[in-house]
Amino acid sequence: MRKNFQLLERKLLGSGTFIKVEQLDFIDRRGTKRRWESAGRVNSNGAAIIIAEIVPDGKLILVKQFRPPAWREVIEFPAGLIDAGESAAESAVRELREETGFEGEVKHVFDDVISAPGMSSEKLTVVMIKVDGDKYQNGLPASCQDESEDIETIVIHKDELFDFLKESSNAGIAIDAKLLHYAMAMKFSR
Repeated sequence: MRKNFQLLERKLLGSGTFIKVEQLDFIDRRGTKRRWESAGRVNSNGAAIIIAEIVPDGKLILVKQFRPPAWREVIEFPAGLIDAGESAAESAVRELREETGFEGEVKHVFDDVISAPGMSSEKLTVVMIKVDGDKYQNGLPASCQDESEDIETIVIHKDELFDFLKESSNAGIAIDAKLLHYAMAMKFSR
């Protein structure tokens, strides 16, 4: 945090099972008193976002699920909350298996990032996993989703990702910003 900012008060405005809303009163770098509202997770160690690539096929594992806050189906990377006593890597392996049935090896864990810094304090950890394509030659594995989840697994070649997301968006399916940013970087950085 910048030295010139000073938190005066953090006040809980409301809380539910998963989300809390807080009011932050602070002094900005110019010495002006400011107020901000922020959403955050309740009792959370953050979330793991999983970039899972099937090798040597060059395909990514994505999920499509109904997200009540968006009130739409959303295509996104597999992800999940990090349980107490669990590392981001352990969470990523568990969530990938639960949501999609795929298992793989963690190749890299990035430092925490903030998903929507103007609105939320939620921290995310991006975990890259390599999945051995030879294990899944007979199609998609069965997932182990929670009763409350209704997740569809999508496997798409990296070279087709941007166009697939564009077509899905045109069809009314929402696209998670993290996934779109990844697809844009892959498409336009060549």
